[in-house]
Amino acid sequence: MTISENEAVTKILHSHLGKSTPHKNGEKSFNCPFCNHHKKKLEVNILTQKWHCWICNTRGARISTLLRKTQAPKYLIQEANDVYGDFNPNNIKKEYKKLTALPSEYKPLYLQTRSPHYKNALHYATKVRGLSLIDIIKYQIGYCDSGPYSGMLIIPSYDANGFLNYFAGRSFYSTDRKHKNPQTSKDVIGFEGHINWKRPITIVEGAFDAITTKRNAIPLFGKRIMPILKARIIQEKVQDLYLALDADAYKESVEAIEYFINNGINVHYVQLDSRDPNELGYKGMVEYIGNAKLMSFFDVIRYKMNL
Repeated sequence: MTISENEAVTKILHSHLGKSTPHKNGEKSFNCPFCNHHKKKLEVNILTQKWHCWICNTRGARISTLLRKTQAPKYLIQEANDVYGDFNPNNIKKEYKKLTALPSEYKPLYLQTRSPHYKNALHYATKVRGLSLIDIIKYQIGYCDSGPYSGMLIIPSYDANGFLNYFAGRSFYSTDRKHKNPQTSKDVIGFEGHINWKRPITIVEGAFDAITTKRNAIPLFGKRIMPILKARIIQEKVQDLYLALDADAYKESVEAIEYFINNGINVHYVQLDSRDPNELGYKGMVEYIGNAKLMSFFDVIRYKMNL
């Protein structure tokens, strides 16, 4: 979609639904004409055409459908159709390189050297992040002392067959560049090689969060649960799912809770404070997980009202 086409669709929606609040990746929030909630909870993605209200759950896959359902003038519907034509939102895919190897400068942290980078990396991993030598060996944590990931810990993730599917880079120096991740898709199952699908699963945001939690934890390397992980949880018929995303991922948590409840999964919401799992530490996470709330559909409705 060109800039002019994006602007044309935005103008159509503004003329019918009122002004929006812009977000990243082509998303805009409008006041919902279906439930008339006082906040802008109708999210419309200009690029994919998908739209969804977080309050009344009304949704659709085409802008023209949204316009028709809200009784927009026929000329606006036609203008939207003219912009998109035979546009297929499923064809929008970001091109990623398949991840096949760690950075060439990667060095295992469990192998001692005299490098000052090694000492700083080890101090950061053990004293700042609270990792043990067992954690370092189990997750094959390393570091780089040169190259694009210089001054960074490298935390690899491997799939069930032992193949690398992602890695996270975290600076062990006090710089503005706190993290650097590879240009590859995050639609993976983090630490899959360590996961037992027959036991309760805990979902967290970061790699350090998962290592700290120690409870069959899967890192998202972000805030959203990606399609592959969603499908695998359903496929494996996971009985109990503990959702422990950071406090600023409230909307993403509610979305995930609703999805899994609708698919018959027992979802326990671990509602964190301003600290993430790594900051809370293992003992803190044991307490929070023990106090997790088993969510119901009515809880989802109530939580949506707070969005």
